[in-house]
Amino acid sequence: MSPPALEVTAISHRFGRFQALDDVSLAVPPGQFVVLLGPSGSGKTTLLSIIGGFLAPDAGHVRIAGQDVTGLRPARRPTATVFQDYALFPHMTVGANVGFGLKMQRRGRAERDAQVAAMLALVGLADAAGKRPHQLSGGQRQRVALARALAVEPALLLLDEPLGALDLQLRRQMQAELKALQTRLAATFIHVTHDQEEALAIADLIVVMHQGRIEDLGPPEQVYLRPRTRFAASFVGLTNLLDGRLARIEADQLLVETALGPLVLPKQAAGGALPAPGAAVCLSIRPEHLRLAVAEGGLLALGDARIAAIGFQGAHHHARLEHQGAPAFQPLALLPQTTTLAVGAVVPLAAAPGDIVLLAS
Repeated sequence: MSPPALEVTAISHRFGRFQALDDVSLAVPPGQFVVLLGPSGSGKTTLLSIIGGFLAPDAGHVRIAGQDVTGLRPARRPTATVFQDYALFPHMTVGANVGFGLKMQRRGRAERDAQVAAMLALVGLADAAGKRPHQLSGGQRQRVALARALAVEPALLLLDEPLGALDLQLRRQMQAELKALQTRLAATFIHVTHDQEEALAIADLIVVMHQGRIEDLGPPEQVYLRPRTRFAASFVGLTNLLDGRLARIEADQLLVETALGPLVLPKQAAGGALPAPGAAVCLSIRPEHLRLAVAEGGLLALGDARIAAIGFQGAHHHARLEHQGAPAFQPLALLPQTTTLAVGAVVPLAAAPGDIVLLAS
């Protein structure tokens, strides 16, 4: 059995009094597109810097393909990094930029030229070798940075917010190209972003980070639909959180007391570890799972709500609701493009029990 492509064990790091990473451990199988996702200050860039060797951890170990690289300099590690600002050499041609790492490795001229040509063809810039970086668009410069990183055939490609400087349309295009490239190469990518939509679009494995710790990790569908913590539920996409108390655990059911009244959920509704009876909990309901309909066909009744605001946002109408029985609960619902509901309308709320996730509060 082959070792993980990346294994970090009990990594901790401080900047003065600030605990940037706190006992972080992670194992990544080969050939995965991994996204480190979190807000500013969550530790994701610090972790990437430690993996790449740009920072030394205060504690813990980094192994790449089974080799302990904790004490190695960046140039000695089987990694390559793509930065947000591309870091291309403006005085060099595109071909010279792509071949720079190979030259540092003392590869022969013929081998360098062949590899440069192959990498530029891979990223769709076969005719750009003689140009200078300033002659290229932002998306093309990003492709050159990718080609330069891939040319040295790293065991891990590290991407530090590589699409952050691009406009929305180009960003979406580059997301698709990055994912297609990683799939074609069957390579291991470690990608840092704070963009939840980007993470969901490209990742095989999402690692949600917060305050120097891993809050959640798993495939995009799991992290989105079955988050393990309150933070993960609220950070990855939009959700409605309803506080409550776990009153009772039965054989296959959970009774939760909420401001909307008692709610009965299946036992598998628990996103993380199941709290003990009496514990404070919260329920996560995604806006697309909130139904403006009478509870029938297995739906769970959630009372009535008034539409306080509604706006058209392309694929959906976003409606902000005010619950009639629990004014503190003001959920967001996504309604079809064809909706005719207006501000002031009072509607019944319902949700499928299987779409509600119970989390420790």
